This record gives sequence, structure tokens and C-alpha cells, in this order.
Amino acid sequence: MADATLSRRTLLGWPLGRLVMAGLFAANTLWGVWATHTIIELQRRQIVSVSLTSLVGDFIAAESRRASSPEQAAVRTRAYLADLDRAVAGLERDGAVVLVRESVLGRGVPDRTAQVRLAVEGEAARALR
Repeated sequence: MADATLSRRTLLGWPLGRLVMAGLFAANTLWGVWATHTIIELQRRQIVSVSLTSLVGDFIAAESRRASSPEQAAVRTRAYLADLDRAVAGLERDGAVVLVRESVLGRGVPDRTAQVRLAVEGEAARALR
């Protein structure tokens, strides 16, 4: 008796069972579209490396040649590291997975150290203006 009552229930003239099945079908289709989009985005990601040792080492070498107080050096170091962080974050926003060059064993990963160096130098030049 309960089965007969459920099969007779309608909403706006449509059987309730059909509406539930149509809703599940729509949800499944939307999930499939989302999953496909996510997989395609992951395939577009590129793995790159950045040599943080050389970037920071070059900065420290340049700072050591500069005659300045420890407080000024600390301010410049904080600013440099913040610029470096923004430059690496920019690579990530562009869809790259950034690895530290020193942790990459093979040569098959493109090195973006020069690109990051230019971005950091550009930020430093803008800060001086």
C-alpha cells in the first residue's frame, strides 16, 4: 500500500520518483563536468624549479659589500625575502608547481631562477622610487 502511495505522489504534475531521478542525473552530470575540468587543469600545470640558494646567496654577497648598519641590512633583507616570496607566488598563480632547484635530482625540470631574479629586481627598483 505504501508503494502505491509513493508512486502516485506528484509535484507540479510530475511523478516524485522521476523528479528525484532527474535531480540525481543533473547532480551527477554537474559533478562529471567539474571533475573533467579539474583534471584538465591539473594536466596543464608545469613543474619548474628555482634556485633559492643562488638567489639568496647573491643577495647576501651584495649586502656584505654594502657599508650599512645592521638595522638597514635587516630591513633590506626582509624586503628582499618578501619580494622573492611574491615572485615565486606569481609563478604558482600562473599554474606552475615550483620546486627548490637544490631538491631536484634530474635535469628535466625547467629552471625559472632568472625569471624570479628579474621579478625581484623589478620589485626592488619600484620600491626605491
